[in-house]
Amino acid sequence: MKTNLISKAVVMLAVVMASVMNFSASASNPTQYVKNEEMIGELMTAKTIFKNEDGHLFRHLRYTYTYDNENRVTSKEAAKWDNVKEAWVPYFKMDVSYTNSEVELSYARWNSKSNAYDSNIQKSFYELNDADATLMLASTK
Repeated sequence: MKTNLISKAVVMLAVVMASVMNFSASASNPTQYVKNEEMIGELMTAKTIFKNEDGHLFRHLRYTYTYDNENRVTSKEAAKWDNVKEAWVPYFKMDVSYTNSEVELSYARWNSKSNAYDSNIQKSFYELNDADATLMLASTK
């Protein structure tokens, strides 16, 4: 029960963070998005977001997820579609690690010069209390 609650809280946090970082609303020119989720059982392994412009779909973002043996998210990678290269280009990665009393969330942006996720690194630590609630402990860069 506790693990399931932790997983849901971390996944929700990751989704909210990704939404805030990746999308900006435009009232003058709204764009609709269409998503395609790839599943293995009940686990989402990938999600592709397409822009829907006048009925035409264009690749936009792709997320891939990995899980541990308890079906908890351990990483989420995002890639943006590059029309010139006609390929997915890495964008950011979030890693999640779990202990009995803490969850660590690490975020890093892709650095094309070093070909690694080593730009804008941020970490957040979440303490778990006795009521299975996740509390934000500290945030460091």
